[in-house]
Amino acid sequence: MCRLAHALELAAQRSRTPERVTIFSDAQAAIRRMASDEPGPGQQYALQARKHIATLRRARKGIVIEIRWCPAHKGVAGNAKADEWAKMAAGQPNTRGVEWLSSSGRTEVRAALPRSLASLKREISEKKWAESRQRAGGRTSKTKYRMPESQKPDGAVADNTKRLASRYYQLKTGHARTGQYLHWAKVRPDAQCWWCKCPSQTRDHLFKVCPKWKMQQKILWAEVQKILWAEVLKETKSAEGD
Repeated sequence: MCRLAHALELAAQRSRTPERVTIFSDAQAAIRRMASDEPGPGQQYALQARKHIATLRRARKGIVIEIRWCPAHKGVAGNAKADEWAKMAAGQPNTRGVEWLSSSGRTEVRAALPRSLASLKREISEKKWAESRQRAGGRTSKTKYRMPESQKPDGAVADNTKRLASRYYQLKTGHARTGQYLHWAKVRPDAQCWWCKCPSQTRDHLFKVCPKWKMQQKILWAEVQKILWAEVLKETKSAEGD
């Protein structure tokens, strides 16, 4: 927005008003903002642009003023280097031999451009990162981390869904949403089972005693018994083979 307004200002200041003024910009948002003078970001530059357009039209009847969009120079060879030099010049222009061209055509030296708060924060963060890497240089190890056997996922749920695995580990560690755990976490006033009114709803109670889940308990322990017998037979055959 600032550059568009400045381009119109330069056109309005010319000694001889041109028949046509065409400005190219890759900033679509800025071009759209020029069409409105409503309050909001960029209003100041939109008003300035309208003022310069009015000046041009008073100076020359029938003048054609166009603001056209053009693709940005992203991907053009040398663009990255040009951006790097532009940032260097904007950061410390005078110390890097930058010559400023005034409207009169003469070169002059100015003070460095003010830096934004975001730029200053970025510079401070980069310094802290460099210091942290330097301090941690002697403490880091290039040895690849290997998870201990005790921390590896349980084979019983390793290939199942995340939902099933989370319930399994909650039960295994005693953090399932049982009456006992909720009472300990101060979510419920007591540990009573909300299905059979047993004074304490524990994992053992749900898997073995609670009448609400009698059918599921029967199926569960039948499956457990099958697995245990299969393990016993496997060990017996292995022992006989030895």
